[in-house]
Amino acid sequence: MTHTRVAMASSKLGRDKRGTPRIWIEGRKLERAGFAPAARYRMKVDEKRREIVLELDPTGDRTVSRRARRGNEIPIVDIVNGKALASLEAIETLRMDFATGRITITPAMAELRRLERNERTRRRLQDGEALRTGSVSTGLGILSLAIHEGLAEAGIESELAFSVEIDSTYQDLCAERNPVWKPGTVAYNAPLQEFAFDPRMAGEVEQVDILEAGIPCTAHSIAGRSKKHLAKPEDDPVAGHLAVGFLAIVAACNPTMVIIENVPGYATSASFSIITAQLTEWGYQIRWDILKGEEFGCLEHRNRMVLIAATPGLDVDLPAIRPQAPRPTTLGTVLDDIPLDSPLWSEMSYLRAKEQSDIAAGKGFRMQICGPDATHVGTIGRGYAKCRSTEIKVQHPANDRLLRQLTPAEHARVKGVPETFVDDLSITTAHEMLGQSILMAPFRALGFGIGSAFAGWNGNPIAKPTEPVRIDLAAKPVSNDNDHDADQLSLFA
Repeated sequence: MTHTRVAMASSKLGRDKRGTPRIWIEGRKLERAGFAPAARYRMKVDEKRREIVLELDPTGDRTVSRRARRGNEIPIVDIVNGKALASLEAIETLRMDFATGRITITPAMAELRRLERNERTRRRLQDGEALRTGSVSTGLGILSLAIHEGLAEAGIESELAFSVEIDSTYQDLCAERNPVWKPGTVAYNAPLQEFAFDPRMAGEVEQVDILEAGIPCTAHSIAGRSKKHLAKPEDDPVAGHLAVGFLAIVAACNPTMVIIENVPGYATSASFSIITAQLTEWGYQIRWDILKGEEFGCLEHRNRMVLIAATPGLDVDLPAIRPQAPRPTTLGTVLDDIPLDSPLWSEMSYLRAKEQSDIAAGKGFRMQICGPDATHVGTIGRGYAKCRSTEIKVQHPANDRLLRQLTPAEHARVKGVPETFVDDLSITTAHEMLGQSILMAPFRALGFGIGSAFAGWNGNPIAKPTEPVRIDLAAKPVSNDNDHDADQLSLFA
C-alpha cells in the first residue's frame, strides 16, 4: 500500500494522573489518514529510533475511538502504555506525520537534536575524549585560546574542529600561530552569512560540543552606531543581520553549549532577543552577564557581554565566575624600556590642541595620559594606531611634554595576550587585531567555569582553580580574535 502524506502536526506528549506518557490524537487529520471511528489498527514501536507507527489493519488489536461533537463523530486515538512509550519518557514535544493508512510518531526535531547532542557530549566525557569546539568569526582566536585554557584548567580537554572567518589574513595567522589550531582543524574562509546558507559548507560542518563566537559588533558599539548614523544596529547592511546566519550555523552543528561575546550594548539589541528566543525554542537554557576587566585584575577596564546557551542540566554559574582576589598591577609592569630619546616620543601638539578645543566646546572628550604607576587604562580599540585622543598615551619619564603610544607588545600584555601573536606584524595590523580582541583573564575564568559545569554534568569532581593553564606556545607563536570595535568613549569624559 502506498502511504501518501496528508498532514503533519506538532503535539505535546501528555501524561495521565500517574505521570505515565500518553499520546492523544483527535480531529480531521485522523480521518484524512483513514483512521475513522471504529477502524482497526496496529502499533509498532522502534525504541532505538524512538519511533511509533500506527498502521491501519482490519485484524489489528486496536480500535479508533469516537467522540460526538456538534452532531458529528470525531475520531480519537488514545495511547496510554508506559512500556510502549518508554522511549519517549524524556520527550516533551512530538512530531506526527499523517499519511494514508499510517501515522508515524517521533520526537520533534528540537527534541531529537537535544537528545543527540547530550548523548554525544556525555559519551566523550565518559570516554575521556577531548570535547570538539567550533569557532565563528574566529579572527586570531583569542576567545578560542582563553576558553580552551580555562577548560584545561578544569580538567576538560578540547580540540578546535573548525573555524569560520571572513578575513583570510587573520585565519592564516591563527592557523600559523595559535596553539588551539590543530592539523585536523577545518578552515572555512567566508562571511558567516555565506557559510551558513551554503549547503556545501554548512551541510558538512562537524557536530560539536561547544560553539563560540564573537559576532562582529561594529553596528552594536556606541561608536559604531554613531559613526554609521544607525537608528538601530540591525540597520547596518554589513553586520546588522548576522544573528540570522549565526543561528543557521548553530542549527547546522547542534552544539551542546553556545558561547557568544560582544559589547555590553548587544544585550539590548533586537539581535540578542532573536538569538535568545530561538535558542530557547531549541531547548537551550540561557544565561548572560557582563564580564568586567577590572574585576579580574586587568589593566584595561574593558567590559564584554557574554551569553551562554546550554543544554538543560548543564548549568554555568556566571555570577560565580569572578576571582576571589584579583592581583593588582600597574602599567609599568607591561611597559618596554624605551630610550628617552626614541622617536616614539613626541609632543602630540595636535591632540593637546584638540583637547582644549573640546573643553571650550563643552565636549567631554579628554586625553588619557598615564604613567607607570597607573592602575588601569581605558578601552583600547581597533583604531588605536591612528593615535586617537581618548586612548592611552604613555607619559615620558623625564619630559612632561612628551608622550607616546603603546607598542604592539605592550598592548598585548595589557590584554593578557601572548606577545608572539603580534610578532613581526605592522604596527597598524597588530593594534587592529589586538584592539578588537577580548581580555584573556575574564574569558579564561569563563572557560574554567564552563569546564567545571561539564565535569559536574558528567558526575566528576569539580576542579578548584589554581594557576591558569597555558597552552604550550613553543610549537606555535599566536595572535588575536575577531571583528570587535571597542566603544570609543573616554573614561574621563
